[in-house]
Amino acid sequence: FRHIRQRMIKENRVSRYMLYAFGEIVLVVIGILLALQINDWNSARITQKNIRNYYGRIQVELQSEKLTLARFCEKLDFLAAMNQRTLNILNSQNRDSIPALRKTLGALGTAWTVDLEFPVTQEFLNQGYLSKIDNDSIKIGLKNLVAMLQDQEKMGEYTLMQYNNTIEPFINSNINYSEIALARYQKHITQGGPQTNFDALFGNLELWNIVTFKLEGLNIDKQSNERYVHALEWLDRQLRLELERAE
Repeated sequence: FRHIRQRMIKENRVSRYMLYAFGEIVLVVIGILLALQINDWNSARITQKNIRNYYGRIQVELQSEKLTLARFCEKLDFLAAMNQRTLNILNSQNRDSIPALRKTLGALGTAWTVDLEFPVTQEFLNQGYLSKIDNDSIKIGLKNLVAMLQDQEKMGEYTLMQYNNTIEPFINSNINYSEIALARYQKHITQGGPQTNFDALFGNLELWNIVTFKLEGLNIDKQSNERYVHALEWLDRQLRLELERAE
């Protein structure tokens, strides 16, 4: 091209020189565009490779936290059964059931919540990889996971608020907690003090409503957590299928 340009200039063939100059510009532009396209393709390839590497690590978190949720559901089942039995005893008006009431009321004095941890998934999302996922099912699953964690936080806040604002104040005024605490807490409690008037509890409308609301919250909490277990299983399956396709 350089020799052609020099020859054209010497021969005063300006129009052809301009044509060749334009051709050179076009070739340079095409070269730049190709280089940019190759760079974009390579960057996208590296990004997708990083995303797939995250998938395996996210799966480990999903499987671990799924077990955590399943165990928590078992605890909620236990508390719900105990509170249901409390209502049955109160409804029966049978004073002979006071020894059983001493055991079941301990489930009322609880504020159990579950802490789910997804540090790898959070790291993945913080890097903006969600918008770069090609698999729509995985993208939806991760969005649902974010919403699930927000719901979990709200349920935990409600459980603590219910305990602090309603349950504990009632126990403080009407029940000697050392007489009803669950077995797991007894070793941390000093026995003694004024005795509880269990006869009066049978006609206490406030206690009836407190236990009823507690049972309602436990059942809602359990149903939600069971849905979350299924959601984690579904996302885990989508990640596994995607990794299998990439092999």
